[in-house]
Amino acid sequence: MHIVDMIYFWARTMPQRPAIIHPGGIVTYRALTQQIERPAEHFARNIPDKSKPVTVSLASAAKMLIASLGLLRAGFSIIVAGKNELAHVSAGDSNILVYEEGQTNLVDRTNIVFDESWLEAGAGAPQPSQPPSRPRTGDADIFFVSAGTTGRPNRVVGMQHAFDRRIPFNGPFAFADYDRALLMTDPASADGFIRACEVLYAGKTLCFAGPGPKMLWLANTYDIDLIIATPQQALALAELQQKVTRYPLATLKATRIDGPPLSPDGIQRIKNHLCRNVIVAYSPAETGMVALAPHDMIADIANAVGFLVPEAEVEIVDADDNVLAAGSEGFVRLRTTRFVLNFQVEDSNAWHYPGDVGHLTEDGVLCIAGRKDDVLDPGGVKLSIADI
Repeated sequence: MHIVDMIYFWARTMPQRPAIIHPGGIVTYRALTQQIERPAEHFARNIPDKSKPVTVSLASAAKMLIASLGLLRAGFSIIVAGKNELAHVSAGDSNILVYEEGQTNLVDRTNIVFDESWLEAGAGAPQPSQPPSRPRTGDADIFFVSAGTTGRPNRVVGMQHAFDRRIPFNGPFAFADYDRALLMTDPASADGFIRACEVLYAGKTLCFAGPGPKMLWLANTYDIDLIIATPQQALALAELQQKVTRYPLATLKATRIDGPPLSPDGIQRIKNHLCRNVIVAYSPAETGMVALAPHDMIADIANAVGFLVPEAEVEIVDADDNVLAAGSEGFVRLRTTRFVLNFQVEDSNAWHYPGDVGHLTEDGVLCIAGRKDDVLDPGGVKLSIADI
């Protein structure tokens, strides 16, 4: 089911459940649909051409979500781009930009300023008499401009049929044990936007705040039970909690970190100052979730980032693409259903190469030792800088 349809489903079945919590307040699922309808009506009236996607680039996470969901509700495809990636979206890709007052706009396309009144819909606000009709699933696609695993901005395809397929796979299962998730990853990024949609798809409460003590204040005040972050974000939050805030965080059940492995010392600091349960994951923007595990299950395996998930195929190869045996270090290549659908791969042998170096254990645990560029080759013997 489409993410917008799912939000409307939750609004009908549990309208007063918090959908979003941020320093500005609480938005219920019913209020969220009302906030979505306002920009949807505006976009439907003022953007007649649906042949090209609309670029959305807003500094505020709340505005980013409302504008994006409003465009999808009105049947437009969107390109989600952070301010650093905006310059990499050409006018040929998208000739309309939705931006925030005070942000840089683009001179070579139509610019639409986010209207603050779109956020004013409350629990008592009336629903529009004729809301814009929903497009068929697959008509409104989502694209991202992301550094991904390459470190360079690139367009990550996000076809709607692949997006719809991935969200149900991750959403209900990943958040079954949690009610309120604090998202540290920017919703303007591919990973952040997808994580936000996963939380809302599952009918849970999405929480976010600006960087710094506000995040921990939000987690402590609103009984947040899950934090989703990159390894470095989680480490910085643990340091802030240790040296500055020292909140009880009594309801926090788990910290999930998506990305390259942290050192044992880094993991222990997160356990000591945030919560004991740390979940590690590996999910490149181009492919989605590849590996996942509670850290305690794989703590004795160096550089482990999780067990392979059912939909992921991973192989370790040498420089000539020869598949290596379990335990041998080489270059990681992988593919998932999302990768195949998104990039409309016709060749069944096509793989995504994220640029990571690692190995697979015999038990199916993926270990990431570093980046391809971090490999030294003294006298023909390849060594990972991470190991050194």
